[in-house]
Amino acid sequence: MTMNTTVANITNPAVPTSSLHSPHLTEPFRITLIVIYTFVLLVGITGLTLMISLLKTNIRSLTTIAFLNLMVAHFLFLLTVPFRIYYYATQTWNLSSGMCKVVSAMVHIHVYMVFTIYAIILTLRFLHYYKKMQWTEFYRRLHALGASALVWILLLPIMVPLVLNQYGNSDDDAKENQCFKFGKMIENPAVYALNMILSIFIISVSCVQTGIQAIILHAMIRKYGQASRSQQEFWVQIKNLIFVLIMLTCLVPYHLFRLKYLNDTVKLSPANEVFLAITGLTCFDMLTFTGRGVCQVCWT
Repeated sequence: MTMNTTVANITNPAVPTSSLHSPHLTEPFRITLIVIYTFVLLVGITGLTLMISLLKTNIRSLTTIAFLNLMVAHFLFLLTVPFRIYYYATQTWNLSSGMCKVVSAMVHIHVYMVFTIYAIILTLRFLHYYKKMQWTEFYRRLHALGASALVWILLLPIMVPLVLNQYGNSDDDAKENQCFKFGKMIENPAVYALNMILSIFIISVSCVQTGIQAIILHAMIRKYGQASRSQQEFWVQIKNLIFVLIMLTCLVPYHLFRLKYLNDTVKLSPANEVFLAITGLTCFDMLTFTGRGVCQVCWT
């Protein structure tokens, strides 16, 4: 009798659903993620509201176009942030697995889009400083908007399939009512190699642009001394420095950690989520360039 009961319990165990699908994040990590994403959402919404003033500036300026594209990237990312906050708070995903993949992918797409736009803005300003490029605006507004659309047309078809591929068709990566658990896809050699290449590339480009920015600022300070602050170009370079600092504090740490995470996805998954959330703080750039001097950012 006892043996039959034991066998019955083994074959049809009455295990609570919560233990079958236990959350993959402990409470300290969940609270940290909720705080970070809530701050990102508030800062992002505030920044987007203030950055609308950019629409009243010279829409033909190359830098203005880059800023508008940056706004679009932040906006698309912020649309998915409430889903993350709700999931981390409730520890339950009640939407489809497809929606889970979209929300998961968007934060990575945001990282790559923001990095690309940062790199473009800095490169344009470096070329302008070294007088390698005199052309800084389009002749017609339609041309500027067309160039902006071209950026998305070229980048999204490349980025979206690559990122979504990380959240492939393997059902082993996701559990019922849970989300953001796709680490096993990195065991795929192609996905692993792609992640390594992207992380190393972003770290390398960020370091190179940091070095160029340091050289420019050093040259200007040596040339003008204490009078540097009266030079308009000096403040343009200071704004460039803010971009560089955002890259170094929000994007580079995540990709440095990711080099380690790729070799131990199970153990380092919670910490990886935190570093990934920190990349959302790039939305702070909109607050940096709003206010009284917003039009001065877009040099022409």
